[in-house]
Amino acid sequence: MPDVNQSERLTQELKTSALRTAEQPRASLLDVIPQTEQAKILASILDMGEAVIVADQNENLLVFNPAAERLFGAGATTARADKWSEQYGLYSSDQVTPFPAAQLPLARALRGETVDDVEMFVKHAKAPNGLWASVSGRPLKDAAGDAFGGVIVCRDITANKNEASFRAGQSRILEMIAANAPLSDILNSLVLLIEAQSPEMLCSVLLLSSDGNHIRHGAAPSLPDEYVQAIDGEPIGPKNGSCGTAMFRGKPVIVSDILTDPLWEDYRDQAAASGLRACWSTPIMSGRGKVLGSFAMYYRQPQTPTGDEARLTDVATHIAALAIEHQAAQEILRRTQAELAHAAQVTSMRELARSIGQEVNLTLAAIVDNADHCLEALNENKPDLGQLREALTNISNDGRRTVEIVARIRALAKISAPQKVKLNLNELVGEVFSLVGHEAQRKDIALQAELADDLPSVLGDRVQVQQVLLNLVMNGMEAMTGIEERSLELTLKIDRVQNGEVVVAVTDRGTGIKPHELDRVFKAFHTTKSASLGMGLSICRSIIEAHGGRLWAEPNIGPGTTFKFTLPAGVRGA
Repeated sequence: MPDVNQSERLTQELKTSALRTAEQPRASLLDVIPQTEQAKILASILDMGEAVIVADQNENLLVFNPAAERLFGAGATTARADKWSEQYGLYSSDQVTPFPAAQLPLARALRGETVDDVEMFVKHAKAPNGLWASVSGRPLKDAAGDAFGGVIVCRDITANKNEASFRAGQSRILEMIAANAPLSDILNSLVLLIEAQSPEMLCSVLLLSSDGNHIRHGAAPSLPDEYVQAIDGEPIGPKNGSCGTAMFRGKPVIVSDILTDPLWEDYRDQAAASGLRACWSTPIMSGRGKVLGSFAMYYRQPQTPTGDEARLTDVATHIAALAIEHQAAQEILRRTQAELAHAAQVTSMRELARSIGQEVNLTLAAIVDNADHCLEALNENKPDLGQLREALTNISNDGRRTVEIVARIRALAKISAPQKVKLNLNELVGEVFSLVGHEAQRKDIALQAELADDLPSVLGDRVQVQQVLLNLVMNGMEAMTGIEERSLELTLKIDRVQNGEVVVAVTDRGTGIKPHELDRVFKAFHTTKSASLGMGLSICRSIIEAHGGRLWAEPNIGPGTTFKFTLPAGVRGA
């Protein structure tokens, strides 16, 4: 590695030589440097491991050392500065736009500017994939301070840029895992990242089936579809290609030539038809040593590992294991949340059971009374048809109401997988108020709904969103238990906001919540009720966040508390 101060010493030598001969007439830079100094300086330049280019004020390239020829793919040119980008394939950081001639580090140095660490992309016939260079430059000035030339030193930073890009790619994939992106998207991004490190390499991630005996497709964006489909669902075993064998053994399997290796005997035709000749597969292991799948590198020609692939394999298998285990953990979490949510539903139903039972009994009693009245009227010689019609209408209405109550109760008590559909929140509020109406009447609580006209729909699971509404309303009613000095009201208000969300607010006039408790009430197992697990609000927040919204509590200006939640708006009027 050359001395980092070598270019500065070189510049100083050129300046010193120029000062010695400042009074001499000159036609170019070399005219001001004595022959004895020229040999010394040029030898120093040519020995440098970094690319060094020196030009005079007339843009003549006087020094172009071997490192510069390797970096830029050619030697010195007689072209002017406005042609240098085209001549040497110099591009801006977007790798597409030719580097502006006036901003080239050497051109700036010739104008008397100091240039530090300017990055450019270099692409030419000898470097078709491109290189990255960091360029620093200094003007060469005479005793009067006038620039008579310039020098630049260029470092090949391709390896550093590739490493930075590789690390950034890993970070993006880890962010996808944290954001619960689909596993297929994560694995595809991972495979593409690894493939970008070697243009000749094709990669795949295969998953081990839940029964532990078969191959499942994970990601293989660059492999032929026919090949991917052919191996999906195949069994693992001691002689099942590179991947099936690696998963079976729990150890890496290196096959340098698919056409001759016995492990590929049953899959040789599929590989040959897809132009695949080498495959190195490594099992993806969980933190507990369980095989989760495999990561494979394919090549279109027979090939043996060089050792450089080990790091890429380690990165790929590590990130793939994180993604697979994270998805499994999320699935367990979803099931647990669903079970807890159902438990909360049952708890809510238990709290409503007495009130709803009374309401159903009242409607059934009304049905019986009206039916008896009809029977008595029919026993008369001339029954009053108007009264019969009214009684039968009452029977029909009460019967329909009873059916609706039972249907809503069954829906709330039913265990089913979440299913997001377009929901009308105005309708859900009406259904919840219908369920709690009798309980509110018993507690002398007035229910008020302030609904928005032309409300956009939201996308969500009907039962879960209704459960959140029911829980907040029941909590609000509970918060007003025992209050006698003021009228009791519970208001449910729906608003539309500008950022594409619908806001639902449930306001009670209860005892209120202390400021330091406003967030704690959402913590699991935190409760002020002796007969409660303290999971209701925690589950409600989980449900709303899973729908892309937020749930929080605010103190009222007067008595009581307001619980608010948001949901992303969907299609208006749906």
